[in-house]
Amino acid sequence: MNQFYEERKNEKQSFLTALGGKLEKIESGKAVLSLKKEDWLTQHLGYFHGGVITSLADSAGGAAAVTMVPENYQVVTSELTMHFLRPAVADEVIATAEVIKPGKQLIIVECSVTDKETGKLIAKAIGTWIPVKIEDAMFKG
Repeated sequence: MNQFYEERKNEKQSFLTALGGKLEKIESGKAVLSLKKEDWLTQHLGYFHGGVITSLADSAGGAAAVTMVPENYQVVTSELTMHFLRPAVADEVIATAEVIKPGKQLIIVECSVTDKETGKLIAKAIGTWIPVKIEDAMFKG
Protein backbone atom coordinates (compact mmCIF):
# COMPACT_ATOMS: atom_id res chain seq x y z
CA MET A 1 0.00 0.00 0.00
CA ASN A 2 1.16 3.50 -0.75
CA GLN A 3 1.38 4.97 2.78
CA PHE A 4 2.10 8.40 1.31
CA TYR A 5 -1.32 8.32 -0.36
CA GLU A 6 -3.08 6.81 2.64
CA GLU A 7 -1.96 9.71 4.85
CA ARG A 8 -3.15 12.31 2.34
CA LYS A 9 -6.20 10.62 0.81
CA ASN A 10 -8.66 13.20 2.11
CA GLU A 11 -6.61 16.40 1.98
CA LYS A 12 -5.64 16.08 -1.70
CA GLN A 13 -8.96 14.89 -3.13
CA SER A 14 -10.66 18.29 -3.15
CA PHE A 15 -12.82 17.49 -6.19
CA LEU A 16 -14.12 14.25 -4.68
CA THR A 17 -14.74 16.08 -1.40
CA ALA A 18 -16.65 18.82 -3.26
CA LEU A 19 -18.89 16.16 -4.80
CA GLY A 20 -19.53 14.69 -1.35
CA GLY A 21 -17.72 11.44 -2.16
CA LYS A 22 -16.16 9.26 0.48
CA LEU A 23 -13.27 6.82 0.28
CA GLU A 24 -14.69 3.73 1.98
CA LYS A 25 -11.81 1.30 1.53
CA ILE A 26 -8.36 1.22 0.01
CA GLU A 27 -5.95 -1.68 -0.21
CA SER A 28 -3.31 -2.86 -2.63
CA GLY A 29 -4.81 -2.64 -6.12
CA LYS A 30 -8.34 -1.85 -4.98
CA ALA A 31 -10.42 1.14 -3.86
CA VAL A 32 -14.08 1.61 -2.96
CA LEU A 33 -15.77 5.04 -3.00
CA SER A 34 -19.33 6.04 -2.19
CA LEU A 35 -21.46 9.03 -3.14
CA LYS A 36 -24.90 10.03 -1.85
CA LYS A 37 -27.31 11.75 -4.23
CA GLU A 38 -27.81 15.48 -3.85
CA ASP A 39 -30.07 17.58 -6.09
CA TRP A 40 -27.13 19.43 -7.62
CA LEU A 41 -25.56 16.11 -8.73
CA THR A 42 -28.57 15.14 -10.86
CA GLN A 43 -29.65 15.74 -14.41
CA HIS A 44 -33.09 16.91 -15.59
CA LEU A 45 -34.83 13.57 -14.84
CA GLY A 46 -33.50 13.42 -11.29
CA TYR A 47 -30.90 10.68 -11.89
CA PHE A 48 -27.22 11.10 -11.08
CA HIS A 49 -25.62 13.07 -13.92
CA GLY A 50 -23.38 10.93 -16.14
CA GLY A 51 -20.46 13.27 -15.53
CA VAL A 52 -20.79 12.71 -11.79
CA ILE A 53 -20.75 8.92 -12.24
CA THR A 54 -17.72 9.27 -14.53
CA SER A 55 -15.93 11.48 -11.99
CA LEU A 56 -16.58 8.94 -9.25
CA ALA A 57 -15.20 6.11 -11.42
CA ASP A 58 -12.16 8.24 -12.30
CA SER A 59 -11.48 8.98 -8.63
CA ALA A 60 -11.90 5.33 -7.64
CA GLY A 61 -9.62 4.20 -10.47
CA GLY A 62 -6.95 6.70 -9.48
CA ALA A 63 -7.15 5.62 -5.86
CA ALA A 64 -6.68 1.96 -6.84
CA ALA A 65 -3.86 2.80 -9.27
CA VAL A 66 -1.88 4.89 -6.79
CA THR A 67 -1.54 1.89 -4.47
CA MET A 68 0.70 0.34 -7.14
CA VAL A 69 3.34 3.07 -7.25
CA PRO A 70 6.25 4.01 -4.95
CA GLU A 71 5.61 6.60 -2.25
CA ASN A 72 7.28 9.41 -4.22
CA TYR A 73 4.86 8.93 -7.15
CA GLN A 74 1.26 9.80 -7.89
CA VAL A 75 -0.89 8.88 -10.89
CA VAL A 76 -2.78 10.84 -13.53
CA THR A 77 -5.55 9.60 -15.77
CA SER A 78 -4.48 8.95 -19.35
CA GLU A 79 -7.80 7.65 -20.67
CA LEU A 80 -11.14 6.49 -19.31
CA THR A 81 -13.94 4.73 -21.17
CA MET A 82 -17.40 4.65 -19.57
CA HIS A 83 -20.25 2.32 -20.37
CA PHE A 84 -23.56 3.41 -18.86
CA LEU A 85 -25.81 0.38 -18.43
CA ARG A 86 -28.85 1.90 -16.72
CA PRO A 87 -29.95 5.22 -15.23
CA ALA A 88 -28.45 5.93 -11.82
CA VAL A 89 -31.73 6.24 -9.90
CA ALA A 90 -30.01 5.23 -6.64
CA ASP A 91 -29.90 7.33 -3.49
CA GLU A 92 -26.26 6.27 -3.09
CA VAL A 93 -23.77 4.73 -5.50
CA ILE A 94 -20.63 2.70 -4.88
CA ALA A 95 -17.60 2.71 -7.18
CA THR A 96 -15.36 -0.33 -6.83
CA ALA A 97 -12.08 -0.10 -8.74
CA GLU A 98 -9.53 -2.85 -9.20
CA VAL A 99 -6.17 -2.83 -10.93
CA ILE A 100 -6.17 -5.46 -13.67
CA LYS A 101 -2.67 -4.74 -15.04
CA PRO A 102 -0.08 -2.93 -12.94
CA GLY A 103 2.92 -1.61 -14.81
CA LYS A 104 5.81 0.81 -14.46
CA GLN A 105 4.54 3.10 -17.23
CA LEU A 106 0.81 2.32 -17.41
CA ILE A 107 -1.66 0.99 -14.86
CA ILE A 108 -4.94 -0.46 -16.18
CA VAL A 109 -7.94 -0.30 -13.85
CA GLU A 110 -11.52 -1.56 -14.15
CA CYS A 111 -14.31 0.10 -12.15
CA SER A 112 -17.91 -0.90 -11.49
CA VAL A 113 -20.46 1.65 -10.26
CA THR A 114 -23.42 0.06 -8.50
CA ASP A 115 -26.59 1.05 -6.66
CA LYS A 116 -25.71 0.68 -2.97
CA GLU A 117 -29.17 -0.57 -2.00
CA THR A 118 -29.90 -3.04 -4.81
CA GLY A 119 -26.39 -3.91 -5.97
CA LYS A 120 -27.46 -3.35 -9.59
CA LEU A 121 -24.67 -2.42 -11.97
CA ILE A 122 -25.11 1.14 -13.23
CA ALA A 123 -21.89 1.71 -15.17
CA LYS A 124 -18.61 0.04 -16.03
CA ALA A 125 -15.36 1.86 -16.72
CA ILE A 126 -11.90 0.88 -17.81
CA GLY A 127 -9.04 3.30 -17.74
CA THR A 128 -5.32 3.85 -17.88
CA TRP A 129 -3.30 5.78 -15.31
CA ILE A 130 0.27 7.01 -15.73
CA PRO A 131 2.64 7.07 -12.74
CA VAL A 132 4.36 10.44 -12.31
CA LYS A 133 7.16 11.31 -9.92
CA ILE A 134 6.14 14.09 -7.58
CA GLU A 135 8.50 16.25 -5.56
CA ASP A 136 7.66 16.33 -1.86
CA ALA A 137 7.55 20.15 -1.98
CA MET A 138 4.33 20.01 -4.04
CA PHE A 139 2.48 18.54 -1.08
CA LYS A 140 3.50 21.13 1.49
CA GLY A 141 0.49 23.20 2.51
